[in-house]
Amino acid sequence: MTRLKTDILVGAAIRRAGSELIDCVMLRRGHADAGAILVHIDALDGRHMLLARSLEFDGNYVWRPVIAGPEGDGWAARDTVEARLAREMEIDPDAYVLEVQDRHGRNPFDLA
Repeated sequence: MTRLKTDILVGAAIRRAGSELIDCVMLRRGHADAGAILVHIDALDGRHMLLARSLEFDGNYVWRPVIAGPEGDGWAARDTVEARLAREMEIDPDAYVLEVQDRHGRNPFDLA
């Protein structure tokens, strides 16, 4: 199975978000070939979510919340998400970070 370079995936997600009128910007450029991708979603109502791409045993990628949040659904306060994002950057300085502002809380990588 051929893997796409991370910079190609990120660029495509940003363009796709733009086509759906979702505000999506790259906050940090990671390693172009194989950097991890983190997505900070701001639902514009005080809820924030940090997503990371993870590889399943069957070889497919899925997006999982990095923080469980108080309700267990992945939504948390901005400060909580930003603190976790800072820790993630210490662990993996080659990661890409995208920030999305969308009232529907959509992930641009999951748009069909």
